[in-house]
Amino acid sequence: MHTRFVFITLWLTLALLLLPQLSTRALAQEAAVSGKVTDEEGEPLVGATVQVIGSVIGTSTDLEGHYELEVPPGRIRLIYSYIGYENYDTILVVGVAEREFGVDVVMSEAYLETGEVIVRGRRSAGQAQALRLQQSSQLNQTIIHAETFNKYPDITIAESVARMPGVSILRGVDEGEIVQLRGLPEQYTAVHLNGQRLPAIQPEVDQGGSLDIIQSNLVNEVRIVRARAADTDGDAIAGSVDFRIRQPEEKLELLLQAGGGQNFGFDGNPDQASGLTQLSGVFNSEVADEKVYALGAFSYLKNGRGTRTERFEYGDVGERGRNLYSSRPFDTNRDSERFGFIGAVELRPSIYNRMRLSYNFSELKEDNQERQLFVNLGDDPSVRRLASTWSRNRQLKLVALEVENNFPKTRLDYQLSFSETAELLRDRLRLAYRADNTDPDVNDEATLRSLTPYGAAAANPLRFTSAFQDNSRLEETVAIGSVNITRYLNSKRTSFLKLGGRYRSKDRKYGTNNLTTTEVNAPATVAGGTFPALLTEPFATGINPVDSTNQVYDAKQRISAGYLMYAANFSSKLSLTAGARYEYITVEARNTTDTTLLDNSYLLPSVNLTYRLRRERQFRLSLYDAIALPNYADYRPRENSPVPLIGLDQFSISNPDLEQTRSRNIDLAFERYGRRDGLFSASVYAKFINDPTILVQNSRELDSRPVYDNTIINVDDATVYGLELGMYQSLGFLNEKLRFINVNATYNYNVFNVDNPRGVDDDLPLAQAPRQSGNLSFVYSNPKTRLNLVAAANFRDRVFDRLLDDEPIYRNRLLTVDLSADYEVIKNFSIYLRANNLTDHEFEEWIGESDEDGSLKRQGSRYGRWGVIGIRFQPRN
Repeated sequence: MHTRFVFITLWLTLALLLLPQLSTRALAQEAAVSGKVTDEEGEPLVGATVQVIGSVIGTSTDLEGHYELEVPPGRIRLIYSYIGYENYDTILVVGVAEREFGVDVVMSEAYLETGEVIVRGRRSAGQAQALRLQQSSQLNQTIIHAETFNKYPDITIAESVARMPGVSILRGVDEGEIVQLRGLPEQYTAVHLNGQRLPAIQPEVDQGGSLDIIQSNLVNEVRIVRARAADTDGDAIAGSVDFRIRQPEEKLELLLQAGGGQNFGFDGNPDQASGLTQLSGVFNSEVADEKVYALGAFSYLKNGRGTRTERFEYGDVGERGRNLYSSRPFDTNRDSERFGFIGAVELRPSIYNRMRLSYNFSELKEDNQERQLFVNLGDDPSVRRLASTWSRNRQLKLVALEVENNFPKTRLDYQLSFSETAELLRDRLRLAYRADNTDPDVNDEATLRSLTPYGAAAANPLRFTSAFQDNSRLEETVAIGSVNITRYLNSKRTSFLKLGGRYRSKDRKYGTNNLTTTEVNAPATVAGGTFPALLTEPFATGINPVDSTNQVYDAKQRISAGYLMYAANFSSKLSLTAGARYEYITVEARNTTDTTLLDNSYLLPSVNLTYRLRRERQFRLSLYDAIALPNYADYRPRENSPVPLIGLDQFSISNPDLEQTRSRNIDLAFERYGRRDGLFSASVYAKFINDPTILVQNSRELDSRPVYDNTIINVDDATVYGLELGMYQSLGFLNEKLRFINVNATYNYNVFNVDNPRGVDDDLPLAQAPRQSGNLSFVYSNPKTRLNLVAAANFRDRVFDRLLDDEPIYRNRLLTVDLSADYEVIKNFSIYLRANNLTDHEFEEWIGESDEDGSLKRQGSRYGRWGVIGIRFQPRN
């Protein structure tokens, strides 16, 4: 149904685009307009915009202030714009025989009334243009261009944005997966890909966005928007992140690169995977007579990594205490492959119309092996060994259609997108062995803490007890349609009204199968310190967990939204946007026996004000309401038995009575832009949150081992007061010789006040929210020596994660350091080097605050260091 809807809309769009051509004469060949834009002192203005009024034709000046664009015959009005300078407005009369025009422009600083210019530049000047867009934006946001973040040694796009003010990330296998803004929980952040909502690929977290399968070198620009406007989604308490993938452009672009590397993990793992391979390429070009443009890009990453984890339990099974009674060291080997592809075609049948159709495919395949040792002391001491193997596959497919039509005083644009995500855990096979006595040396806490998976913890051989087979499948489809009408209120376009609507439909299905047998081809016993050979063939076939009777839940979510927004540039100093958004939300969640129906509606006002002291200095004030949507699995009907998750010992208990979180937000920001494209920003903000959530975990005994039931509940209220600092600055202001060194520094600090009267400790901070986070990096980029060097550090404070049997679980502080280098050996050919996780910081969980007296270390994991060396071919334009 969704696919048919997309194709019908595509045909209607083509008809709409071609209709204007039927009433006009055939277009003559376009003429070239080129020149240079400078200030009164002759200095080039980098990133100045040149726009043909009433059309989608536009460009930006390059690093030398030069520009070039094509215009059709007729009376053409050009606007040259640069923040803090008086607009330059000129009219060209282009005859059918004209082929070239030269227009050099000198712009002077002035505080005169300026019209709004919508930037449609196709030849941006990298990060310089990104800063210009950020400066002229009506919202508080940070824009970082691929020119900057591609210099960093990042693999996923989540890691790329971790270099930006107010951003921290959650890591899995030490690779960035989930983005957090301003230290707030991940479900408070809206994640987009090219303006379309990006779905998650996790069974219990469907309101965030999974970013670990999208590689950073397919992304052209990242926009961190910290405030809401009426035309943005309402579920964005912390803000939104929009990843803009590469788009078709006029200039021919060709990029090929390949690299290989190694992961350096820990000693003692006999089967640790370690190889690393990277491949990527881009082809971007005009296809047909300046009317059709096309792009193709791919990225491939093969990565073998090992993980050493230790887990400790205190008290006794099902009874929390302070004495250590159980140790669980295990090694996990992952051999993963990531593949990403982007294809896009852009049609421009006239200067007034544009249509872009894009397709994104991303896939992550993993083969896993795990060997675990369980040692329990106490009244019933035992030693167990588990050997597991499984594969996991994640996929994201997204097709998007974007259309823009311009009329003399009106602009109509609409977007359609359809995405499919899936995660399949296929045939996780486990062999379990047990010995009912322990070696005499394993009888104290110090010995328990020092165990490795390969230590001989049992005096006698371990006997085979059972074999397990697990399968799970997650499927989700998301369809989004939106339309926007912008009506300019005067000829200078200094103010406009914007009216729009958006419809978002999400369908999700999640199912599991869990089988156990004692009849399988496995050794009857294994010696202490050894593991059996891993099973390679399932003992039950033909299982589809989504269609089986073990189905966990399926859910549907529908969000209908409409909004009205007013925006005005009252002068070059003062601009305003104000509006309101209405959203109606319905959720239908069901399991095999019951259904839960929920609906809610919200009116979400927003005001954003920008005041410019001078061309390079400005204040921004934002006031807005926003919400956070709980996950589908939380709303499914109650069941007599818990629902198994992908984890070996994790189960889920739903909470259909869960309230949606709502927040009122105030944000005040100051920005100062330097002449060398530097930036300093400072923000203070307050968020008054009603009904935030917390994860509550309760342990119980299953087959003489502890397992955990997870439930999401509300706490009453929370208040967050925060400070955010950011700087991107060349050191040339200290000494001219240092002009090639840039410092990128960010810092975020939060103060929490959480009211938890629902049986929860009042002294706890906001769940999933670090008090501090920060980044510091030094970037050396010298075109004369053709060398780029980057040293980058990332810090995240400890985080309150959840309650375990009424005790708080914290994750420890983390500090990571990465290095990268690029050197152009000969023209168009470069070599690059990446070195990651040089600190090899341990990822820990603590009962109580980490590193504090009385706290107990519950888990620790190390992922090792890794590095890559490769070669790049990129012809320069």
